[in-house]
Amino acid sequence: MSGVLRLSLLGLLFVLLGHSTALAAEDGGTLQAGWMAVGLVGGLALFLYGMDHLASALKTLAGARLRFILSKMTRNRFMAAVSGALITGLVQSSSVTTVLVVGFVSAGLMPFAQSIAVIMGANVGSTLTAQIIAFKVEAIAPLFIAIGFGMMMMGGRKRFALAGKAILGMGMLFFGMGMMSEAMEPLRTYPPFIDLMAQMRNPVLAIIVAAAFTALVQSSAATTGIVIVLAGQGLVSLDGGIALIFGANIGTCFTALLVTIGKGRDALRTAIGHVLFNIGGVLLWLPFIPQFAEFVSDITNVSNGGGADIAREIANAHSIFNIANVILMIGFVPWIARLIEKIVPLETVIDPPLDPSPKYLMHEVTNTPAAAIALLRNEVIHMGDIVTDVVRRGQEAMRNPTTKKLTKISELDDGVDDLQDAIALFAGKIRRSDLLPKEHHRLQNDLAVSNHLEAASDLVAEEMVGLVSELMELRQISSEESRAQMAELFVMAEDCLKQALTAYSAEDREAALAVLSRKEEFNEKLDLTLRRISDAIGPRDVDIRSYRITVALVERMNRLFERARRIAHVTIANLDEREAAGSEETIPPAEMPSPQS
Repeated sequence: MSGVLRLSLLGLLFVLLGHSTALAAEDGGTLQAGWMAVGLVGGLALFLYGMDHLASALKTLAGARLRFILSKMTRNRFMAAVSGALITGLVQSSSVTTVLVVGFVSAGLMPFAQSIAVIMGANVGSTLTAQIIAFKVEAIAPLFIAIGFGMMMMGGRKRFALAGKAILGMGMLFFGMGMMSEAMEPLRTYPPFIDLMAQMRNPVLAIIVAAAFTALVQSSAATTGIVIVLAGQGLVSLDGGIALIFGANIGTCFTALLVTIGKGRDALRTAIGHVLFNIGGVLLWLPFIPQFAEFVSDITNVSNGGGADIAREIANAHSIFNIANVILMIGFVPWIARLIEKIVPLETVIDPPLDPSPKYLMHEVTNTPAAAIALLRNEVIHMGDIVTDVVRRGQEAMRNPTTKKLTKISELDDGVDDLQDAIALFAGKIRRSDLLPKEHHRLQNDLAVSNHLEAASDLVAEEMVGLVSELMELRQISSEESRAQMAELFVMAEDCLKQALTAYSAEDREAALAVLSRKEEFNEKLDLTLRRISDAIGPRDVDIRSYRITVALVERMNRLFERARRIAHVTIANLDEREAAGSEETIPPAEMPSPQS
């Protein structure tokens, strides 16, 4: 995690400066600044590392539920907000939810207006982290670590090990909190630090400091944790803590803005919606911080039976603030969406050409396998559209060949090759995450489809284009009857490829079986075409060369048809594995059939 690295480097700097530096304390003793920095930064790094372990394990355990929640619960703004809260509660990171939403909007998998409601809900879900942190369980943190480590080392089922990883992450999180608390304890009697924290009573300054720190470490949970530790040591008042929490809410928007770099307008709109919602919520409550603090204190005292607990008060303030903002603003989502659409208008493109550059791949979500595989699958479908266009152009070029047409096909194929490289890189990053068996199989099968598509593109753009170029050089045109027969064969291969891609994208078993059932029909047409070509052989050497090239073209059409059949086989394998996934057993990846099958 980049935030942990930054904090570790900062801690090292503090150590180098602080080993020889002793600060005078009020009681005549000294503060060992270097060692305090080690405890503070080391504790924060351990806190973030534990949070990362917890989030990554929960993301994998959540699995396809992320897709289910986003697809089924975003049909209206209220359910979209609930889905945002649930996902953030599952993965313990509002930044992860925001990145997923930006990715899905960019991929066209979620309407822009609904994404605003999801992000509103994500802010509510993030308050669960603060509530967990507020529990003072540092003393049993080593027990969490021991149990989690033991579960991971015992092996067995994947989900059992992932649950252990989540428990281990929870233990490290609490252990880091304890280290930070212990490191900060001497500051309770250090006047300069007390004077510095007194300035945090200025809410604007507190908001700026917290926003900057949250943007630096890209974790509002880290800011929340430090605020709760400071409050627990009596170094931050409730008013100041609320202002710092407000700043953390603003700082977390930085992650969403970073993700939109290089993405489409819809992704930028979603990030701006996040910024407007969070800043608007802070501005709404900023003048009422004293009254809000008093209200939170009363609520917490009632729930605690009259006992004051400032850590719990800050956690409750975080929850109440975000829940209240959603309640106040959820009704205005359509108007907020229209405002953002005016701020960031879409570029109008008439009849946009097919672009072979990656459209859906977002490397920020590769550590969330379920979402990343969904985006990968959409990219493979996008690749299928490009390859279908290559095949269509190849079929037209064979009917009426020109140098311009053949050059355009070769250019498109270069784009397909680059897209395949991007898909393979994305898949490699996904593989570094903890994958459940069904996710591993799905990833392999989706990669297999992309490989078949690249091979189909190469068949047309490299081999068939080369053969057509040779015929043009020979100035030999096949007979009208032979060309018509070849065109029919090519069209049939093209139709089967389209049908196989439709079956793959729609996960339609019947459509996939229909492709496989056309084997006999295609073979009959193939034999008929070859007989017609044989009947048209002339007596000259140039006629023999033309015959050989034409037969080679027909053979490439046969291989194109076989690629379509392989894609149909992958679709059936995906559906079979989905039906068998309930057993949670490790199943070997589907073996691709040979061209003769």
